[in-house]
Amino acid sequence: MKKTVKFVNKQPACSVNFFCIGAIGLLLCFCGFTDLYGQVSHKTLDAGRGDKIRFSFETSPFYVPKTHVSGGGNLTLTTVMTELKAAAQVSEKTNLGLGLSYEFNDYNFTPLTGFAVSDPWNKIHMVGISGRVRYAINPTWSLFVATSGQYSGEEGAQFGRSLLYGGSAGAAYTPSPTFTIGFAVGAFYRLENSAVFPTIIINWKITDKFQLRNPLPISAAGPAGLELGYTMGSGWELSLGGGYRSRRFRLSDSGPVPGGVGQTNALIGYLNLSRQLGKNVSMSVYGGAAFAGSIRVEDRTGERIDSTSYNTAPIMGLILKTPF
Repeated sequence: MKKTVKFVNKQPACSVNFFCIGAIGLLLCFCGFTDLYGQVSHKTLDAGRGDKIRFSFETSPFYVPKTHVSGGGNLTLTTVMTELKAAAQVSEKTNLGLGLSYEFNDYNFTPLTGFAVSDPWNKIHMVGISGRVRYAINPTWSLFVATSGQYSGEEGAQFGRSLLYGGSAGAAYTPSPTFTIGFAVGAFYRLENSAVFPTIIINWKITDKFQLRNPLPISAAGPAGLELGYTMGSGWELSLGGGYRSRRFRLSDSGPVPGGVGQTNALIGYLNLSRQLGKNVSMSVYGGAAFAGSIRVEDRTGERIDSTSYNTAPIMGLILKTPF
């Protein structure tokens, strides 16, 4: 069992770094929805067109090897994300969608000597449900609303105090089959913290070879960013992208900060190689780096205890997708 420690709030040791993360992160939030908040990407908006319910399953494990944390110590992260989605065209103009997701994050800290908590958290579970309605005003304009809820907590955290929830509303414009752009505003409760922000959805087939879009929600970067894909032929595609990932979760009642809140942030850059494996299965492998990474711990009321940064960290993972 971890030892509970009394803390004294320190002055921010990396305020400039956190300001940069926030500024760039806000910019990237204008370019897609974050999966932690349960938003819907342009790909989901287009899913389910037809006369039946369509399902898809996606899973993505990824790994961040040992990385130095400012002040002393290291962290390692192993993550597995899964998502099951369903979409149905219930009328000529109305499309409904439902998503179920699970994410497991296994953090391993060697003792952090320059941080208020030497081993702040370990195993984090995130279980979410989301729903949305899309209504086509005409062939080019559509409106949508989405809502979501998620349990986000360390093992041993109180369920009722580990819930994140919120919703969004927006519009999408599709003047041609090769171009879609959308705008939305979302509001979310994130454990002793609330956030309201605008976002942009884009899906632009520039040429037969190049496509500009938001990243997949289930990837390491999440959909809050941009990705440029290049179709190489024979089912292969190479893409380059970047995004912003932020996770916020309730801490265990038996940990060093009982009932507190943990948060991680990072800017993600990656190179992705994907291959279509038959008609209904595709697989992607990617590698990249997490830049301007940070960790933060708060008490149970959301008051900051400490925050620090970690070095640029390599990331690697794969994505498996299959509709059925």
